[in-house]
Amino acid sequence: MTIQKAVQAFLIEQEVKGNTEKTRDNYKTYLGYFQDYIGKDTNIKELDAGKLNDYSLSLKNGKRSQATVQTYIRHTRAFIGWLENEGYVENLHSKFKLPKATKKIIEVLSDEEIEKVFKCFNERCSLGLRNILIIALMMDSGLRKNEIITLDCDNIHISQGVIKVKGKGQKERLVPMGVYAKRYLVKYLNGGRILPDLESNRLIIDKDRKPITQNAIKMLFQRLKKKTGIKRLKPHLMRHTFATRYLINGGDIFSLQQILGHTSLEMVRRYMHLASSYTVRTFKRHSPLDNYYRNKQNGFNNENP
Repeated sequence: MTIQKAVQAFLIEQEVKGNTEKTRDNYKTYLGYFQDYIGKDTNIKELDAGKLNDYSLSLKNGKRSQATVQTYIRHTRAFIGWLENEGYVENLHSKFKLPKATKKIIEVLSDEEIEKVFKCFNERCSLGLRNILIIALMMDSGLRKNEIITLDCDNIHISQGVIKVKGKGQKERLVPMGVYAKRYLVKYLNGGRILPDLESNRLIIDKDRKPITQNAIKMLFQRLKKKTGIKRLKPHLMRHTFATRYLINGGDIFSLQQILGHTSLEMVRRYMHLASSYTVRTFKRHSPLDNYYRNKQNGFNNENP
C-alpha cells in the first residue's frame, strides 16, 4: 500500500469514528505535508525511523514555531500508530518521538485591561451586545473560540445558570455562568440576537445573518487590539484570565478542570502556579504592615512606634 492510499484509509477511519470535520481537516492538512515529503507513491513498508527523523528535522529547520512543529508531528504520530495497530508497520510509533516544546509563560489581563476591553462595547446596539456576550462567555466561563461558534440556543439553560458546551473531541460538559454573563445573555436573547436568514439554532449570529465564523471573531479581536492598545489580545488570553482569576478568587483545581474541559490536571496546575505568583505580587502591594511604614515614611503618620 502506498502512503497516499494509507492516508486516505486513515481519514475514512476518522470519519467512521465520528471525529469532527475540523479534526478530519487538520489530519488532511498535516498528513498532506507528510506524504508530500515522504512521497505519495512510497510503499508504507519503506517507512523506517530514519525517514521519520528526517521528516522531523525538516519541520524543525523550517520557519515554524515549536508549537507548530509539535502539532505536525502529533498528527503524524497518530497516523503511524494507526498503521501499527492495523499491522502495516512494526515498532515505529515508539521511535518517532514528539519534540519537547518550551513552555510559554501564561499571561492574563489586569483589572485595568479588563475595564479597557469592556469599555469598547456599546450594548445598546445588536452587534455591541453580541460582542460583549462573546467576551463575557470567554472571560467568565472559560469558553474556547470554537465552543462559542458552535454554541446552540438549545444548550442555554438560563434558569439553572449553565451552558451545555461541546468541546474538543465532541465531549460535552456543563459550564456555569456568572451573574453578569447571564445578564448579557438574557438581554441578547430578548432582542439583541440578529435573526438568521436561514433557519439556524446557533446562538451567535453575524451581521450577514449567518452563524458567526472563525474569521469574524479574529476580526473582532483585531479591532479590540487597536481600540485598547493591548497587542496580546486573543481569545485564549480570555480563557487564561478566567482560569487564573477563578483560582485567585478561591476556586479549586478540580472544578476548574471540569469547567475548562481538560482531561488532565497538568494545564490546570500551571494556572495554579500563576495564581499563586499573582497572589504574592498582590500581597506585596497591599501588605498592611508595609503600607503602614510606607505611609509613616511619607509623613502620613508621625506617631512614635
